[in-house]
Amino acid sequence: MTFTDWILPPEYIGTTDDGRARYRLRAPLLFGGEPTSGLGLRVCVPEGFVTDFASVPRPLWPIFPPTGIYDRAAVVHDYLCSQDTCGRFMADAVFREAMRELGVPWWRRVAMYWGVRLCSMYMRVRSMARGLR
Repeated sequence: MTFTDWILPPEYIGTTDDGRARYRLRAPLLFGGEPTSGLGLRVCVPEGFVTDFASVPRPLWPIFPPTGIYDRAAVVHDYLCSQDTCGRFMADAVFREAMRELGVPWWRRVAMYWGVRLCSMYMRVRSMARGLR
């Protein structure tokens, strides 16, 4: 799988209500693989897409800051999660593979992957509980 480098670095556009920095892509970001290797998925995150990079709870920022070597993987994950055509399980799997491609150490990949998986499961259970009310 391959990534394109940042053609133009993302543009800072302000913060969310909870203090997370937000950025807008100034050029498309491409991540893709050969159909016979890895997930074989190709993703083009369009120019103008807004991201907060890694959505890590603030108390964990000293260990897992919102930005790092995994920036581009986090952008692809955010984009896939925003699309109706991709489920969270697949988005999380692509995030794991993208981090591997970027050379993120295995321990950080495992921790961040399970962080997004647990968050996904929590959000699903919460959504189902609201539907029962």
